[in-house]
Formats: sequence, C-alpha cells, structure tokens
Amino acid sequence: MKILALHLQHVLEYAQMRGIARQELVGMMETPPQDFSGPTETVTITDFYIVIDEIDRQLQEERLGIRLGNFLNLGALGLIYQISLQATTIEEALHYLQIYINATFPAVDLRTSVTELSAEIVLTITNEQLSANRIILENLLTVIGREISLMSARELSIIKTSPFCSENYPDDWRNTENYSVSFTPTILKATLQDRSRQQLDVLIPEYLKLIESLKADMTFANRVKIASLHLAKPELPNLETVADVFHLTPRTFQRRLVNENITFRQIIDDLRKQISDLLIRHNRFSVSDIAYVLGYSEPAAFIHSFKKWFGEAPERLRQRTFT
Repeated sequence: MKILALHLQHVLEYAQMRGIARQELVGMMETPPQDFSGPTETVTITDFYIVIDEIDRQLQEERLGIRLGNFLNLGALGLIYQISLQATTIEEALHYLQIYINATFPAVDLRTSVTELSAEIVLTITNEQLSANRIILENLLTVIGREISLMSARELSIIKTSPFCSENYPDDWRNTENYSVSFTPTILKATLQDRSRQQLDVLIPEYLKLIESLKADMTFANRVKIASLHLAKPELPNLETVADVFHLTPRTFQRRLVNENITFRQIIDDLRKQISDLLIRHNRFSVSDIAYVLGYSEPAAFIHSFKKWFGEAPERLRQRTFT
C-alpha cells in the first residue's frame, strides 16, 4: 500500500522543528523517495509507520497527533483552497476531501453519516498499530475540524472524539470508542465562506518561501517563525498556540526566546514586516486585504505599522515600485 509522500513531508518538517534530525528519520526508511514534495511521489505504509513510531518514541507526548494537525494547517489551507475552487457548498467540499484522502492515504477509511441532529465523519485504520494510528487519526481530525470551521461563514460547534481523549485534551474533544468529528448538519448545504480576500494561491507559496529561507539557521527563534507560518490561517497565531506546538508552557516558551534576546511579539512583528514586503508587490492585494491577512482589525493600524517599518505608506511604496 502506497501513501502520498507529501503526508510524510509535513511530519518530517514538524519533527525537524522539534529537534529530531530529518536525516536520521529518512535514513531509517527502506525506500525513501527522492522528493517528498513531488505531486506523485509515494512512500510505503511500512516506511510511513517507521517514521511515526520513531517520532513517537523520541517525543512521548500524549497529544502529539493534535500538535501535528495544528502544525499542518498551512498545507491544509492549500488543499482546502484548491477544493473550494471546485465546490460551491461545504457538502461538496467534504466529498472532494474524502476522495483526496482515500486516494492519497488509503490506509485511512473515511465515512460520513448524516442524521437530523448531527453530521459525523468517522475515521478508521484496520491494523493493530494502535499508538501510531492514534497519532495519524487525531492529526487528521484536527485538520478536518479546523478546515470545516474555516469553510463555514458562521460560528460552529465542532466536536472531535478519540478513545484516548483525557482531561489534558482541548475542550472540543470527547472520549468515545470512535475517531470522529461531528457538527450540525444544517451547514452542509451552506455555501463556502468567501475567502477571495485571502488570495491563498499567492499567500501560501510566499509563506513557504519564507519557511525555506529560515531553515538555514535553525535557532529556536527561527523554529518559532516556521511554526507560526505553518499555523497561519492566514493571520498569524498567538503565543499560547505556538507554545503548545513545542509542548511548552507559555512561560517556558518565552524564557527560551529571551535566552536568544528576542520576544514573541518581536517575532510576529518581524514576520508581518516580511509578509507585507512580499504582498505589497502583488497588485491583487489591496491595502485592506493585506491588513486582513496579517490580522489587523483596521487598515489604519496596518498602515501605521507599515510606515514604521518602511518609512512610507504602502500605496506610496507600491507606486514607486511599479513605476
């Protein structure tokens, strides 16, 4: 059985961010692909589980699958954007998502059931590798739950379940015998949220370029920047969200950064500056769009920051750049 190598690429990136050498993990595989990011590259299910098991052995974390799911959000945004180009309703989008998972991750069986009270997506893997399966399925549930929320134009109550759920899990998790995500069925026929302002076809490649440029120097601060870009949706995440990806308390997380003479606020400010510099060169983005992408509540607040960073207003810099 073959699995799309891109699924493992994201896992390897997370492991590297957590301090596990990529070469070590790839070296354990029997037949690693030449390019994990290739659109048609695959790995054997044996190699996939070898990597998952080794990461699990080294990190030994109860919520590893959830942390992986949050970290994979950037890749999931790219997928959901492509799906949204084909779909007009959330029901259609979930249908395409099911086709994608069945084709690229055939070890996972995804089934949807709908009643008057609930719509439920149940995930199963039929082998005996319980620990690795827990990581894989809780990872997928985290990604699917977040993407359903992003697709919807209104607030949703989304519940995820796992047989291993404990009091240490996030509030939206419950303990049942199944791995599932459930939500109100009324949204299935609802149209997808208009995400045109995000211009994800431009934004995601730019984020990925930034990630690659940061990998040359894997200080803790740069690892935090990489995690923040992966967690973007598209606005950048808060301190607590990023700290949890590293399995650190906010206080310990801030202390690690202070040891490198930087704060989380400075990191986010620096990322906003870099992203602004990239996006201002795309005429498709208005100043309001860039402010929205960066998480500013008002364009005026973004313009104020932009002037501080570059010494002039964004429209003036854009006119000077393109004339």
